[in-house]
Amino acid sequence: MKHTLFARLAKDRGGNFGIMTAALLPVLFAVGGVAVDLTQAMDEKSQLQALADSATLAAASAMAAKGTMTTAEAQKLGTDMYVAQKIEELKKSGISAEQQAAEEAKLRANTQTLVTSSGSSTTAASYEVRMKSSYDVPLSGLTSLLGFQTVRVSVESVAASGREGNALSMYLALDESGSMAWDTTTINPAQPTIQESYKCGKNNKQTCYKDVPNYLTKMESLKAAAGVMFAELETADPTKKLIRIGADSYTHETKAEERMAWGMDNVSDYVDDLPDVPAGGTDASGAMANAYAALKNANVTEKAAHDANDNTNFERFIVLMTDGEMTGNSGTWNSTIDTKVRDLCLKAKSDGLTEAAKLKLKNGQQLTEEEMAKGIKIYTIAFMAPDKGKKLLNYCASGPGYYYEPTDMTTLVESFGEIARKAAQTGTRLTN
Repeated sequence: MKHTLFARLAKDRGGNFGIMTAALLPVLFAVGGVAVDLTQAMDEKSQLQALADSATLAAASAMAAKGTMTTAEAQKLGTDMYVAQKIEELKKSGISAEQQAAEEAKLRANTQTLVTSSGSSTTAASYEVRMKSSYDVPLSGLTSLLGFQTVRVSVESVAASGREGNALSMYLALDESGSMAWDTTTINPAQPTIQESYKCGKNNKQTCYKDVPNYLTKMESLKAAAGVMFAELETADPTKKLIRIGADSYTHETKAEERMAWGMDNVSDYVDDLPDVPAGGTDASGAMANAYAALKNANVTEKAAHDANDNTNFERFIVLMTDGEMTGNSGTWNSTIDTKVRDLCLKAKSDGLTEAAKLKLKNGQQLTEEEMAKGIKIYTIAFMAPDKGKKLLNYCASGPGYYYEPTDMTTLVESFGEIARKAAQTGTRLTN
């Protein structure tokens, strides 16, 4: 009887499924959690890779653009940018300030940025920014059933840039209106004071003289700043086979242009010959039209010139500078001229772009560097300009990093120098 009962129990499998399910259920949940957490970890790794890439690109680009940035400064810039982007993401998850501080400390401890450079600011230079970073991704409660609380993901990014080798064509549209004869706030270091006459003596019938500060004019500042730009471009292209440049100045009239040519000699003479005491109103539309005509894709002259020097690719830049607003031959702002300049800027920035990028520009959206790469990039300099002049040049600039607002000679010189270094650098690129 006993044997028969046990035999029947042994053969009865009706409860096996339930028993096995109960035993395996935690394992199945844990395995499912692993799959979810692994997907999350891979997503986190991709996001961190994107942050690291943007940080190394920014640091490499900054070194090439500034020319004087130390490796320590570039390392700090890269790390700070990477950490700041990650902490900004974590803030959106609602973690406390204390948790943010702890995460930042761990992220900095697990991130190494190494910057190397060759050459110098006066010779061809190249830069490499290398970043390695690890981050512990928290796992769900399901995976913790297997004994794992976090999984570590690691990323590595390498970006390189340089200050020689970038073929380009650049056109300067420069203001020589009457206000360019006005003084800046910078005293002429070569002659700090000048004598100024005034009436004196009995009944003010005599002429006396006194020393007064000798301020540099805006035109003198422009010539000095342009000289710095040309020196930077010469440094980047000592053989005169990479950079072509032209220029046109304007008052309320468009002056005779200096046509595109290799090297800085012609355009340097052109700027030096601008009048020391300029006169006239302000209308940049003619100079911008000439700049666009010289650089547009439909004009095959530039491509043929670069092809002859084996420059298979070259970038196109316009530098638009004014110290005023568009007035024409008057002292008041002219909305028609302002609109005409805006239309020319939009046409230039759109030249060569995809239809999608053109639509974004037309709708006032900011393009990425990749989207604007095929178009004409516009740097703008609003030198001690009024609000309407600043608004126009803000619109014309290819982006925030392309707009400059110097308020004295020193910052004007820095602006022209930085534009030259940005334009002449080789395309900053990821190498990882």
